[in-house]
Amino acid sequence: MRRGNLAGKEDYVVVECTDPAELSSILSGSETRVTVKPTARSGIQFRCEYAAAELLGLALCRYQGSAVFEHESANEKYLIFLPRYGFAAIDVNGARVLTSPRQGAIVACRQAKSLTLSGPMEHLVVVVDRATLSSRLMDMLEVPVSGGFDFFPEIDLTAGPGLIIAQTAAALHSGLAASAALRNAPVARTSFANALVELLLESLPHRHTAELNRRTSPMPRHVKRAVEFMRANLSKPLTIQEIALVSGSGIRSLQDGFRRFKQTTPSSYLQYLRLDAVHQELLQAKSSQTVCDIARKWGFSHSGRFAADYRKRFGQAPSQTLQSSSFRIRPPG
Repeated sequence: MRRGNLAGKEDYVVVECTDPAELSSILSGSETRVTVKPTARSGIQFRCEYAAAELLGLALCRYQGSAVFEHESANEKYLIFLPRYGFAAIDVNGARVLTSPRQGAIVACRQAKSLTLSGPMEHLVVVVDRATLSSRLMDMLEVPVSGGFDFFPEIDLTAGPGLIIAQTAAALHSGLAASAALRNAPVARTSFANALVELLLESLPHRHTAELNRRTSPMPRHVKRAVEFMRANLSKPLTIQEIALVSGSGIRSLQDGFRRFKQTTPSSYLQYLRLDAVHQELLQAKSSQTVCDIARKWGFSHSGRFAADYRKRFGQAPSQTLQSSSFRIRPPG
């Protein structure tokens, strides 16, 4: 049986062990430290089937025995616990969140300090980066977002959105297992993973829920005209005065409209659109193109600030996106 580290890059791996020190090593990574402490003489048995999609990871974990899993993390990931049988308690910054087949939980890795389990237990854990959630939310809202999500930690798994999330995660994990259908269907796999991410954002209460609920409100005509003008002239040096003139409103009215309907300023929204344009061009870049050339084309002259804003938006450096495009695009012959 494979004894790897679940923080690795494997698309699918199965690990099992009975040694607490080995299990601690398996569950730890470069930014996460897990210490497993059995609380009974019978020790602990562990088996995990980990599968990775483009946007997230899914781990089906089975435990026998009682133990405390002490957790220290510096990464920006969220963990969604979906128990099938058994019970566990998660210490989230001093608050106790209980999980069972009727109740799951979503917690930030930085805030989850320990997990205590007793007796046999099986749960499916979904692991997703904050950058992935933020990027998808920005696409849904068409506005910049920042900061954490502050999800309400408890998830009702008996009905409604929680039940659908558990069923979707289970189907995705099953489809990603060795030799399963989704492993050889990249478009379907990405769509499935996107659907799960969107379910988390749209159905679980968090700090941006009110913004999502407001997105169906029609934009005022002057804000819509300003957005259309920005999109049509992204590579040109635009001023707030020029945008306001084209929109048919004053600068203050334009700023108020963007603050109300886009939750940001016109300048920040313009930068949001330009970052997206850079990202799309980097994904399709030719081998002769550089990050600096593409960034400059879309109005980013300060390379350090651009790189920081890009990483915050897309969860990776622009050079990483460019490098990934070079692997996808192969010259003929």
